[in-house]
Amino acid sequence: MTNAVIRMEHISKEFPGVKALQDVSVSFEKGTVNVLLGENGAGKSTLIKILSGIYTCDEGELYYRGEKTVWKGASDALVNGISVIHQELSVINDLTVAENIYLGREKTKGILLEKSEMEKDAQTLLDRLQLNISPKTLVKNLSSAEKQMVEIARAISYDAEVVIMDEPTSSLAIAETEILFRVIEDLKAKGVCIIYISHRMSEIKQIGDTITILKDGCLVDVVPVKETNEDDWIRMMVGRDIRRLDGGADRVISDEIVLS
Repeated sequence: MTNAVIRMEHISKEFPGVKALQDVSVSFEKGTVNVLLGENGAGKSTLIKILSGIYTCDEGELYYRGEKTVWKGASDALVNGISVIHQELSVINDLTVAENIYLGREKTKGILLEKSEMEKDAQTLLDRLQLNISPKTLVKNLSSAEKQMVEIARAISYDAEVVIMDEPTSSLAIAETEILFRVIEDLKAKGVCIIYISHRMSEIKQIGDTITILKDGCLVDVVPVKETNEDDWIRMMVGRDIRRLDGGADRVISDEIVLS
């Protein structure tokens, strides 16, 4: 892939008693939404943690912008253009929205914080996300969905080349989800690579370009969204056909008590 911004070759990672990833090779291109799909424990989180510098791999090589790369840590990956929206909220309740967005890279003039500048820039991001809250609001006064949107605002504020989204809609309402999808389309148009984790098939159909399917730490396949369907994805995820989830139309109902 000549347009790949991230390339991972033969990546393996093992924890005590668990092989989280085994010889995984995959690439992610600019201007695309790449969905990571797999059951719990398939290796999705480990993969994105290696991509973002939280973990180092035991074996294999990571290439970023065509160059072999070893991150010194998450901050190293972040300053080089890889931003992550984690599933677990990492906002600080006793800081304002603007302070959370610019945490660790505060705008200063001498030894003084430029709060007004941070609030102005934060407002631009909030407007982009159609979020009707003030950048001066303390995060502890926000709803869970609003906190998630602040996380999203912080991630896109880095103007990153790669944005990793781990279940970003888990606490969002339909309207907020649609706003996020519009932001994703905007990022794609600017050439940003999106790596997206979700178990919601409808989301995958709506925004995904490719699906990287993992099972038990191994790469199953990388498939285009438009040329495959939900049944294909589930079969690759679990390793077999799932024909009926309702017990079947031919089930027999009796008066026998099996659980009380």
